[in-house]
Amino acid sequence: MLRENGIVSDLKGNLAVVHTQNQLACSSCKVVDSCGNGLIEKYFLGKVFRSEIENSLDAKIGDQVVLQMPKSSVTKASIFVYIIPLIGLISFALVSSFFHAKEPLIIFSSFVGLIAGLLVTKYYNRLVVNNEFYTLKMVSIIDSVKTEPAIKVKIL
Repeated sequence: MLRENGIVSDLKGNLAVVHTQNQLACSSCKVVDSCGNGLIEKYFLGKVFRSEIENSLDAKIGDQVVLQMPKSSVTKASIFVYIIPLIGLISFALVSSFFHAKEPLIIFSSFVGLIAGLLVTKYYNRLVVNNEFYTLKMVSIIDSVKTEPAIKVKIL
């Protein structure tokens, strides 16, 4: 299971708006500076992500919560998002080259195949957007962060 800590910043009915800060997962690795994953993660280091999650624990604003999602759901979603457009691109290119099309037509049909793959991915996303397998879950409340009320300043 993948776990991440976040802070509840707002409540919208039965949903909690949770902010999480990306942390470098592979900082202890020796090849972090030459690895593509390490370079990508350094770009996102410190970024704050906002998610609306079902408030199953009745968390309050300022609570620090633990979010969880199965690793397999992230893997399956990643494979689908990357592989389907590539399959579309390659299959359309192969079909057009099978009919002895000229190179510009093969390139164009490859582009059409890529777009078709992206549209299939978008349609699949709409089907599984509410699937529990792909949804973050709030599993525990760690601590409550004391939030100070905003100071109002009068401008003369």
